[in-house]
Amino acid sequence: MFALLSVASVVPLLWVARPPLQDMPQHLAAISVLRHYPDLSLGTYFELHFMRTQYLAYYALAYLASFVFGVELANKLVLCAALVALPWCLAQLLGELKRDPRLAVFSFGLTYNAHLVLGFFNFIAALPLLFAGLTAALRFRRQATRKRGLVLSALLLACFYMHVVPFAFLGLGTLLVLLGGGLGASVRRLWVFAPAGLACLSWLFLTPAGSSTLAAASGAEGQRGAQFATVAQAMRELPMWLTDVLTGERDDQLWVLWAALLLTALALGVREGAARDGVVDDDDARAGDPHKESFAWRLALLCPLAALAYFVAPTGYDWIWPISARFPLLALLFAVLLVPAQRGVRGQLVLVSAALVALLGFVEVGRAFAAFERDEVGDLDQAIAAIPAGERVAGLIFDRASRQVKFSPFLQYVALYQAQKGGAVMFSFADFPQSPFHFRAAPRPPRVPPRWEWQPERVDPARDLAWYRYVLVRGGPGKIARQTDLWAPVFTGRRWRVYKRQ
Repeated sequence: MFALLSVASVVPLLWVARPPLQDMPQHLAAISVLRHYPDLSLGTYFELHFMRTQYLAYYALAYLASFVFGVELANKLVLCAALVALPWCLAQLLGELKRDPRLAVFSFGLTYNAHLVLGFFNFIAALPLLFAGLTAALRFRRQATRKRGLVLSALLLACFYMHVVPFAFLGLGTLLVLLGGGLGASVRRLWVFAPAGLACLSWLFLTPAGSSTLAAASGAEGQRGAQFATVAQAMRELPMWLTDVLTGERDDQLWVLWAALLLTALALGVREGAARDGVVDDDDARAGDPHKESFAWRLALLCPLAALAYFVAPTGYDWIWPISARFPLLALLFAVLLVPAQRGVRGQLVLVSAALVALLGFVEVGRAFAAFERDEVGDLDQAIAAIPAGERVAGLIFDRASRQVKFSPFLQYVALYQAQKGGAVMFSFADFPQSPFHFRAAPRPPRVPPRWEWQPERVDPARDLAWYRYVLVRGGPGKIARQTDLWAPVFTGRRWRVYKRQ
């Protein structure tokens, strides 16, 4: 069942050339810059800053894979590996906790969540590292060998360089596992934090992205301050931050079924007697402390902590968005640790039903992705082909939404030009602190105000786009079509247009 679901989970991503994932073009552009720098005029406009970003692990994997598979397929393969690894790593953790590893089947139903569709690939790729790291922490606690300590230390470091939020939960969970058995024994185990701790501290205090993250965590006032949601607003938006990612109602119905099955599994397990499911840890009992809580219940504390963080953390801070929205998915994944083993025919039916719900979800997502590529992407490749390599290109995306998926999958599509042909584009993540490359002081495009990419109707092409030689337009086309003395159309398609400065 796990093997079947693992294959089915990645079919929607591999079936289409360009899945409707909002930030995907920016990730492809970043990988392409690293792959081709300084060619394609990339050295003219950019400089690399590896130590300023904490998102190194994902880009490093995709960069290495791009030499064999090319940029776009390499990105897909790294992302697919992360999606497949999550249920298996969760199952491994459950087994290490002496709980029912089959319960990890519930994680398949959370595969196509808002964070994946928004294109937060670093966060998605950090999730399997989180659960693999907790498994390594348990093994190290039970037998503190140097080899096991080095494995745990490496997973902590890799998770940090993937995404800071799962790393924070991995660090806290590891601490909960390693503490105990006396102060001296606890302290002697903490050396495993050294590499990740040094990397984290240097990033927090020596980089702009780390400083903003530290300020957000401490509640300090930022340039645009912290934004918070009310409890009522957070409750309304909860499905949106989980699996409510399609424009139809089927994903909502599947989400309700998934939640009902999880609650049913919890109720059935309690009825069968949770006391038989390892409330007392075997190793602690052999050590002469049979009344000590199991490690499963220690790690289960991460579930209510993540749920609480969703309501009390800011929704955004300065350029960092979203913050609180990261936590519901983590809370549900940790909630699986609370579910007792499923026994008997009824337990089997619950697990099989959870698998079927996940499979139906993959079918719905696959249909939506195929319809998106067939009906909405349109003549993008022809539009990009009309622009020479290494050029300065701006994107005016008036029509950024989709009839198939939520959010704005076309918002960043100008970055696909940079991913294929280099040069410099706007809108770009290159001005954001978390980017592995940044614009040089000169020549560089004019800085744009926050949310510039969301308001193309406010852009005056004559005034605001003077630095660019080409403009890629979807929808509109707005004022640029009327400025015939400055901008001439070089490609006019059904969905896309390209204008060149005269």
